[in-house]
Amino acid sequence: MRAIGVRLGVSLFVSLLLAGVLVGQGALWWLEREQREISAGQLRDEAASVLAAMVPGPDGLVLEQEMLDPAYRRPLSGRYFVVLIDGQRWRSRSLWDARLPLPENPGMDTELLPGPHGQSLLRYRTRFRRDGQDLTVVVAQDYAPQQASFRDTRTAALLAWVLVLAALALVQQWLIRRGLKPLNAARRQIEQLRGGQRAELDQDVARELRPLVTEINRLQRHMEQQLDRSRHALGDLGHALKTPLAVLRNRCDTELRQRAPELHALLLAQLDQIEANVRRALGRARVAAGATAATRFEPGQDLEALADTLRRAHRKPLNLVVHGTGLPPLAVERGDMLELLGNLLDNACKWAAGEVRLTLARDGGLLTVTVDDDGPGIPPSRREQVLQRGRRLDERVAGDGLGLAIVSDTVAAYGGQLTLTDSPLGGLRVRLALPLPD
Repeated sequence: MRAIGVRLGVSLFVSLLLAGVLVGQGALWWLEREQREISAGQLRDEAASVLAAMVPGPDGLVLEQEMLDPAYRRPLSGRYFVVLIDGQRWRSRSLWDARLPLPENPGMDTELLPGPHGQSLLRYRTRFRRDGQDLTVVVAQDYAPQQASFRDTRTAALLAWVLVLAALALVQQWLIRRGLKPLNAARRQIEQLRGGQRAELDQDVARELRPLVTEINRLQRHMEQQLDRSRHALGDLGHALKTPLAVLRNRCDTELRQRAPELHALLLAQLDQIEANVRRALGRARVAAGATAATRFEPGQDLEALADTLRRAHRKPLNLVVHGTGLPPLAVERGDMLELLGNLLDNACKWAAGEVRLTLARDGGLLTVTVDDDGPGIPPSRREQVLQRGRRLDERVAGDGLGLAIVSDTVAAYGGQLTLTDSPLGGLRVRLALPLPD
């Protein structure tokens, strides 16, 4: 959601920037055009005032200096004129020793002419007829002050626009975060839903998100129904296969053990392989179903109940210590964890002399389970043997030899690791490492 907010913020900022640039350029072009129009009007008035200063003389029209604006008599004042009459030329004293080039066409000259002392001259040419004589009047005005004022205005407008844009960016970020807050809440609830911490999303959301939340809840209920059907089907399949396999195993033991030892060993090996494959496939299918809020493993409740059951089942002085009951609910299937821990603890209690210790710890995305006992332990050379289905090291201890093999299959289905080492208590240490969903 944060990345979406950043992308929206950048997109809106770029849109505002482009809009500001286009509007600003358009406004500046319009202001400059209006300034040119104002200056053109002033030059037309100046041309009329110069024409008024042309008075009749003995030999025709002459220029009366006293009738001119004082700016035309002040050197390099920035206001100039030239009058042409039948080859005669009058010029303003303000030109001093400078020369004013005349535009070729009448009207306002579109180009600025470099003038004296760095001035930029805007020129205007017009024709008059007075007392039977044709006059050409060219007036010029220094446009540099207007340009400087225009640049100052443009700089101030640019700074103001940058400040406004920054304020708008902050406001839009606040609005985007506020608008995405319901989505962030929905995302967190979906993560909790996926991790098994809730059964459905809250319906009390923004009106725009309510249809989405409703459909997600419907999908979640549908998936729960499908998972329930799958679990029931897997359980039925397991029970349906258990009886025929048991019958085949009994018939092999009763009829082929003495008559055909080789065939008996072959059939038992094949039956063991069938049982292992079925068990592994069922375990993987159950693991793939995942944990929900109703089926996830809760150490605080489930570990104590399991420990009490084992204490009652093994009628001997036994100190069963459990560490890790303070862990939060874990996103693993409760039935799988109870089966894993039940087999490990049951096996440890059978062999322990008086103490069994269970430790659960979570390190990031990894759950570690450690079971220690103070029994005789297992020699390193024979530890792989006990992980094989039906193999037992001591026939005097009750059991079918499937405990650690079942644990190994379930751990493999979860993509974890199972290791057997020496325990600090003197017996065997069984350590599981199970990856947890994000």
